[in-house]
Amino acid sequence: MRRPRTSRPARGYSLRRRLITTTLGSSILVGLVSTLIVLAIARNEVNDAYDDWLEEGARLVLALGEGSIGRDAAEPRPIGAQPALRLDYQLVSRSGEVLLRGEDAPKRPFVDPARRGDRYYDVRADGEDWRVYVRHHDTLGFSAQVGQERDDRSDLIWDMLESLAWPLVGLWVLLGLINGILIRRLLKPLQRMTRGIEARSPSDLSPLADDSQAIEVRSITAALNQLLGRLDRALEAERRFTADAAHELRTPLAALASRIQVLQRSHPADQAPALAVQLQRLRADMMRATALVENLLQLARLDPQSADALPRERIAAQALLQDAADACAQAAAKRNAVITTDARESVLYGNRDALYTALRNLIHNAVSYGRDGGQVRVAAQRAGQHIALTVSDDGEGVAPADLERLTQRFFRVLGTNVAGNGLGLSIVARVAQVHGAELRFGPGLNGRGLGVTLLLPLEGATATVRES
Repeated sequence: MRRPRTSRPARGYSLRRRLITTTLGSSILVGLVSTLIVLAIARNEVNDAYDDWLEEGARLVLALGEGSIGRDAAEPRPIGAQPALRLDYQLVSRSGEVLLRGEDAPKRPFVDPARRGDRYYDVRADGEDWRVYVRHHDTLGFSAQVGQERDDRSDLIWDMLESLAWPLVGLWVLLGLINGILIRRLLKPLQRMTRGIEARSPSDLSPLADDSQAIEVRSITAALNQLLGRLDRALEAERRFTADAAHELRTPLAALASRIQVLQRSHPADQAPALAVQLQRLRADMMRATALVENLLQLARLDPQSADALPRERIAAQALLQDAADACAQAAAKRNAVITTDARESVLYGNRDALYTALRNLIHNAVSYGRDGGQVRVAAQRAGQHIALTVSDDGEGVAPADLERLTQRFFRVLGTNVAGNGLGLSIVARVAQVHGAELRFGPGLNGRGLGVTLLLPLEGATATVRES
């Protein structure tokens, strides 16, 4: 059986880097094409200018040849110095004999004097390519052939290209720097928006500030604000429903608990043992339902809170720990568990009701999931820039695979056979979040059981709200 292919997430890219690359690349491409066009036009213009110089040189050579041939037409000899443009000339008779030639001109005619169709020729002589202009003197019977090596023309084009290359490279570098600076400045509104979103707490769904002049950024901000508004309304409706439902359930649950107690008194265990067992089970289920409703109410009260809105005060650590331990004393007595408190730090800073709720849930979990006759230790001590509230037991502990899921709502470790609803640690995680605290899990007493630590910032320290 073939395994299904797992889709890999698309690799991201930098919009700023891609904009710089695109603009600079297109500019380089356009620059190269423009340079080629300029060079092609320059080449045509240079060829036309050189052809005009060849024609002018041929007239001069004809004028020079009229006097030279008149004196001595039999002896070919060089005449004067080369022109500044390195034009090589020949005076060629009708029979194809070179009467006069320049110093570097070939000894054989550039062009056969019998060819009279064109004035310009592209020929190859002495292993070189030449551009030749031919002008005939019909009266004296000879022709002036003035040639220029093709390499001379190409050298001029290459010299022009070399002269253009470094300025072009410098302009491209300057263009890249300007593009980088401008694109960085133009994308600053997106960076400010990103930092603003990252700095928000998960519970802050207020609209984003729309301080950018860019239409595109404004459209993104407007869309995000609409989404945040819908999400805020949905969460508010969910919280309101949870709080209202939990509140409305308290009265009928309390009435049912009273009726069950009346039934238990009316049917003692010695008279109706089977019914008594069922009534006891019904009462236990009712207690779990009541505890679930209370936890839901606590979550509903904590969810709207944030680090800034939560009222805080200085709290006596020993009194807080002792009150939370006393609240779980009855549950500890049922399991013969011993709860000890150790407040090495005298004062805490935070919301007393929320911290009391968190500690009570932690102690109750330690008693419920610890061993019969076990130990539960509640401590408050200094840990660097924090105060650590720790609740440890010496029970069976929690498997490492389950530690990351302990704070999920309604998650319960299987196989414990302990009644519960899986909301206790979710409440603790929420209390830690609104306090800007960190929730840690580790070994319990003497390396056994589970130890849960709530790291609270010191008074005046900057609290960072995060999900636990």
